[in-house]
Amino acid sequence: MKSVLCWGLLALTLAACEDTKTKEYYLDHPEAIAPDLAECQQAGKNTYNCNQASLADFQLKHSKPTNTP
Repeated sequence: MKSVLCWGLLALTLAACEDTKTKEYYLDHPEAIAPDLAECQQAGKNTYNCNQASLADFQLKHSKPTNTP
């Protein structure tokens, strides 16, 4: 039982080392969305970054263009 707990804590620690990116990061860097989403899909990941990239992608594709003079 202790080994399962230790392995679980190790997995959480390693997962926390991922460089997290927010939706705002992806909105400011739209060129990063496609490669990150492709990596998520290929690896079958569902991480915070994957979710944030997906949200930003959706927002960029479905936002109404603004009419600026």
